[in-house]
Amino acid sequence: MPDDLSVVFSAGPVPQAEEPAPAAALTGWPWFLPQGGLRHEDLVHAVDQDPQEAAESLARIPLVRRAVTLLEHIGPGRPLTSTGELGPADVRALAAAMGLDLDEQEPVSMREIGAIVGPWNSLIAGKWLSASGGEVVPGEGMVPAAARSDDPAAFVRFARAVIVLLVLESLGQGGEEGGLFGGSETFTALLHTVAPGGLLLPASIRIALDQGLVPADPAGDPDMDEINRYWQAERDLGTLAAYGLLHREPLPDGQAVRYLGTVEVLVEAYGALEMFEDPA
Repeated sequence: MPDDLSVVFSAGPVPQAEEPAPAAALTGWPWFLPQGGLRHEDLVHAVDQDPQEAAESLARIPLVRRAVTLLEHIGPGRPLTSTGELGPADVRALAAAMGLDLDEQEPVSMREIGAIVGPWNSLIAGKWLSASGGEVVPGEGMVPAAARSDDPAAFVRFARAVIVLLVLESLGQGGEEGGLFGGSETFTALLHTVAPGGLLLPASIRIALDQGLVPADPAGDPDMDEINRYWQAERDLGTLAAYGLLHREPLPDGQAVRYLGTVEVLVEAYGALEMFEDPA
């Protein structure tokens, strides 16, 4: 990752739309996504160019709001546990400040709460926070952590940086370590989260199998590669939702789950992917 990312936030080119291929081919259009993907060039025009409007749009993204709340909570500094995390009292205070529902269960550690881990990882990566020596303290930051009311344009730059860095960190961490698998299906799926009504996916691979949606292998059995293809993409979307970049909504009948995204997140996520694949 480059040391100075301040000149590249939101600078990634708009990715080109993929052409649908036969659903039966592993390298073709994902069987669990709607055919005929959205066009990226239509999305980029929907991003607010006015700093005030852009700031308002970005402030509605949970990750961004929580990053601001986390910075305010840390203040001049907070002690950390022996594992380098905020302690239970801080976690409870943050959960309340962020409006999180912990289901009346006492979290064992901060790492159990994606809504806190997401902004934490981003703020650490962007050097807005520095954790060492048993405490976390404010850092200089790659770009100023401006308040929306004081300087909308600077806030827009900060908010976009927070999104980019979280996606970059998650791609670098990898799916097996709790980050993102980052396959092409994930980023194609992201396109559909901003469609009217969002993206509907089977709630589980078992439901997809019961509904006969999974392509078969040459022997006529459910194709394990296609199952894995779905699982990784859905796992990535769930991770992004836990971190506050998407909204995940199980349907009442339990058969499907809806993912809702925003153009702002989509554009920054693709920018992060470009940087991850070509870090030079």
